[in-house]
Amino acid sequence: MDSENNVIVEYREVTKKFGNFTANDSISLKIYGNTIHSVIGENGAGKSTLMKILFGIYSQDGGELIVKGKPVKFKSPLEAISDNIGMLHQHFELIEDFTIFENVILGSEITNTGVIETKDTRKRIIDLIDKYKLGLDIDNKISEVSISEKQKVEILKLLFRNSEILIFDEPTSVLSPVEVDEFFKIIRMFKAEGKTIILITHKLNEIKELADRVSVLRKGKLVYEVNSNELDLEVLSREIIGPMEVTHLTDERAGTDYDSELLLSFDSVSVKKDNVLKLNGISFHVSSGEVYGICGVEGNGQSEIVDTIIGALKISAGSLKLNTGDVSLVPDDRIGKGMIKEFNIGENVLLREKNVTHFTKKNIKETSEKVISEYDVRLSDSLSPLASLSGGNQQKVIFGRETGLDNKMMVLVHPTRGVDINSSAFIYKIIIEQRNKNKGILLISSDLEEILKLSDRIGVIFKGRISQEYPKSDFTFSNDEDKHNFMVKVGKAMIGIE
Repeated sequence: MDSENNVIVEYREVTKKFGNFTANDSISLKIYGNTIHSVIGENGAGKSTLMKILFGIYSQDGGELIVKGKPVKFKSPLEAISDNIGMLHQHFELIEDFTIFENVILGSEITNTGVIETKDTRKRIIDLIDKYKLGLDIDNKISEVSISEKQKVEILKLLFRNSEILIFDEPTSVLSPVEVDEFFKIIRMFKAEGKTIILITHKLNEIKELADRVSVLRKGKLVYEVNSNELDLEVLSREIIGPMEVTHLTDERAGTDYDSELLLSFDSVSVKKDNVLKLNGISFHVSSGEVYGICGVEGNGQSEIVDTIIGALKISAGSLKLNTGDVSLVPDDRIGKGMIKEFNIGENVLLREKNVTHFTKKNIKETSEKVISEYDVRLSDSLSPLASLSGGNQQKVIFGRETGLDNKMMVLVHPTRGVDINSSAFIYKIIIEQRNKNKGILLISSDLEEILKLSDRIGVIFKGRISQEYPKSDFTFSNDEDKHNFMVKVGKAMIGIE
């Protein structure tokens, strides 16, 4: 792997600045052909910026980028694509009203005298779907498919464009454990075919299982590199986070005895969307002072539960009781649903405050600074738009806003999706603190480790119903084998085997 003749991408003292902020600081990095190379670090460490330089979204301000032995400075993604480089972004680049077929060929249309070669192109795409077992119907609109299927469409785009250098930015953050295994098979198939994979992830178990080599970025600098055969996850964790205090979770209920109060109950609720039954007689409840975790493969009714709670969908049968006032919501898509990305922190927070009738420069600035201080938000300017923040810092802002409303009930959907280790630990601490203050928390996540770590009870959702429910005593483990066996059992329930 370390043969200099096998270097397919090389960064030589590459620097990228945004105003006074240095995102990449003189980074020198080699990526070898036909390997899986993981680039890891906290949100804001410079990982995505470094990859966007390779994909032509940004141009470096200093240093040199070498691809396949030649110096390059791509002016656009089209130039990178023409050099067989593909990137699967953390936030999908798809047109909702287009079909899968239309999204895949967009920008890479095969034409004959100005007319798209539909028949041959369709066959080629269907062959790729079958080969990689993607399970997609190319005539479905993007608006009709699940998040995990959207990711598969992005992978299909890369395959259709004959990409040989594949950049994956947090690819498993939208996948269930079962789907993660399938994705790993695809990654290994890519490597077996001679492709080079650059994997950006925060999940150390994925690095251990997949990566041939790991590079760690911290605050824009390359601080650590290691081959897989020398990988020590404890050392890796320390290098990612740096000299910071480790956050520990506590089960203490703030030293106060609270009376448990039923805040939310679904009683045999059925819901249809576009005449399709999405919730099929689902029943569960959430009380104050507890985290009720719902886990399952995406597309089994999770989004419909949230839409029913907030009133976006009507119940066709059963009853829903919400014994509280307003509900705090951290949605699954922070950019599309959780914020106005052109607004700054203060503006985004004040939009949710019921008693705020107008904005002033003073209250915007004070609100921004309060959230920045209390939720450890890292940015160069307190009045920067949220679009300029890393994913983890955006998520902290949304948590700060929603917890600040002090509602009895909170609904959290994939709360740490695409968030680094340290930010995840910070968010976990917030969740437990809110539960300890006697809040009722509905946690919906496809990350089973997250569900186990935070929940007081667990419900497994399958085809619009809670198929299995487990009390805390069922997932309080005395050894790793018990934990493994429980996770296997839950994984089977998520796909309807148990």
